[in-house]
Amino acid sequence: MRSLLSAALAVCLCSLAGALDDKKADEKPTPAEQFKAVQKELQETGSSLQKEFQAAKTDEEKNAIREKFFALRPKFAEKALAIALADPKDPTAFEAALFALNMGGATPVAEKAADLIGGAFADNPKLKPLLSSLGDTAGGQKLLKMIYEKTVDKETKGSTLYYLASGLLSEADYPRSGPPMPADKQTAAFKEAETMLNRAAKEFGEVEVSGRGGSKQAIAKAVEGQLFFLNNLTVGKVLPDSVAETLDGKKAKISDYRGKVVVLDIWATWCPPCRAMIPHERELVKNLKDKPFVFISLSADDKKETLTEFIEKEPMPWIHWWNGGAKGGPIADYKVQFYPTVYVLDEKGVIRFKHVREKTMDTAIESLLKELKPKS
Repeated sequence: MRSLLSAALAVCLCSLAGALDDKKADEKPTPAEQFKAVQKELQETGSSLQKEFQAAKTDEEKNAIREKFFALRPKFAEKALAIALADPKDPTAFEAALFALNMGGATPVAEKAADLIGGAFADNPKLKPLLSSLGDTAGGQKLLKMIYEKTVDKETKGSTLYYLASGLLSEADYPRSGPPMPADKQTAAFKEAETMLNRAAKEFGEVEVSGRGGSKQAIAKAVEGQLFFLNNLTVGKVLPDSVAETLDGKKAKISDYRGKVVVLDIWATWCPPCRAMIPHERELVKNLKDKPFVFISLSADDKKETLTEFIEKEPMPWIHWWNGGAKGGPIADYKVQFYPTVYVLDEKGVIRFKHVREKTMDTAIESLLKELKPKS
């Protein structure tokens, strides 16, 4: 998987159609030209920060660059929203408002963009293919609610409800635009998502929604997968077994390590953020070598030889599993959507933390080790 910085740019940047046309000094740029200028400025800023990120030597430096980029996003969102608000009837307004919605994250500018889109463009046919991705942000969730309340079309109503519930579940599991939710808010969000999913299945079960890779699936069936995720793969649940393969070809499962604190790091050798974690993980494992702790890396590489050749060159002195390929196996059973996906389990196999890295991972492990009662 690309770095967080690269992924954010890929999601948020619209393609640039070309350089701005030459204009007279006293001629005001059109909305389309203004929007191109905003896109170009973001592209240049992102490229500069990406070079800094690649040159960074420490986790602290990389995190600072990530934070700098995400702090800049709302500023570009504000510029795009201003263009859309200046002339909502201009063809560029819709694209600029969507840009502001995506870039705004959890800020007020994203909600303002949602208000504009929901009020002026709810019937725009270009919006329908985008519904599946709107639930990933607070502004997008607000827009989905507006569309759900306004539309009388059963297909649109069902899909917006499903995507809203799915986005709420995903955001509660792993907030993309802020710190992890406090436990009480996360529990409330999970409960709300469950209620909405059940309603979507009951009232719109036959309506089809888009899944990963563009495949279509009836809401009733899609909800089954979401509820499995909610009831088995979120914080507070016992991580179910799924059989993986060790490097010597034996079968392995997570319950083999009950009684110890376990980190399950689902990764791949082609994933830059995964590889960036290795030095820290190596130090972590070294420091905890005498503790009731196990670190397991589960590889999604297509071939096991790719994994074995990699760790021959890059020391990773801990337990390694192979998924059996990029599809099926624990990757499918654990519904992995991105790499790395990290689970931290207590001695009973309960998921206590997810998606933690570096120092946050260290703190999580330390807290669970302190809970372990010494053997008499």
